[in-house]
Amino acid sequence: MSQSRCYSWLAIFLIILVPALFLVVPWLTGWAVPVLYSGLSQDLIILIIVVALNHYWFKMPIKFWHSQRGWQQLLVCLPAILILLLPKALGIWQVGRLPFSPMILFYGGYVGLIGITEEYIYRGVLLPLLAKALPGKTLLVIIIDSLAFGSVHLINLTGLNLSYVLPQLMLAAITGLLLCGVYLKTQNLILPMLLHALSDVPMILTFMNHTHNRSGLNISNQGSLILGLGAFGLFLIITGFIYWQTRHLDIEKQLAN
Repeated sequence: MSQSRCYSWLAIFLIILVPALFLVVPWLTGWAVPVLYSGLSQDLIILIIVVALNHYWFKMPIKFWHSQRGWQQLLVCLPAILILLLPKALGIWQVGRLPFSPMILFYGGYVGLIGITEEYIYRGVLLPLLAKALPGKTLLVIIIDSLAFGSVHLINLTGLNLSYVLPQLMLAAITGLLLCGVYLKTQNLILPMLLHALSDVPMILTFMNHTHNRSGLNISNQGSLILGLGAFGLFLIITGFIYWQTRHLDIEKQLAN
């Protein structure tokens, strides 16, 4: 088996494994973990599993942090900040105005863990795996990585309506595009993790108000279609931008030791 084909199977395995773990882990741990801690324990277990798989099997180098060209790195993050964080500025501000409660810190930690787990899996491990499977096809690698990240949100159908999940899927894929660009240009996985976590901060409001369920998060079919089409158009536009941003990059060399 050729090396690229071997990496292709590893990438496919990881793409299938992650949503399977998100479904199976809560079922396996439900008897021992209180509902309040189920989401946090689920993400922590999945993170540990993928870290172990990467250490012993995938062996993808992770570029967590370097401080070179700090201002240039900030400029690279600017499109992601504007597109991901600016629309959520009101929600982030509202979270900041909540009366202090230990639960805010708990949910804040959970949101941070979500960012760490998903970015480690999809940008840290899957992105270089795909690059080795598809050498020289940078844009295709980024698109597949982003769509894989978007599609994992289909697991939310276990608790949310399809009309809400489909736009969420496309918006997650857009997030994936932007964060792929950030990671490849800065070689700092900490930055996508931080941006991802900050973009999820408004989720704390839904957790605190107990609205993270079918009745609390609902969109009409018409609204879902409009949001989905708008998100797809934005996905195409950002794909063009990411192509321009990464057109000269070789992902294997960029993320190599």
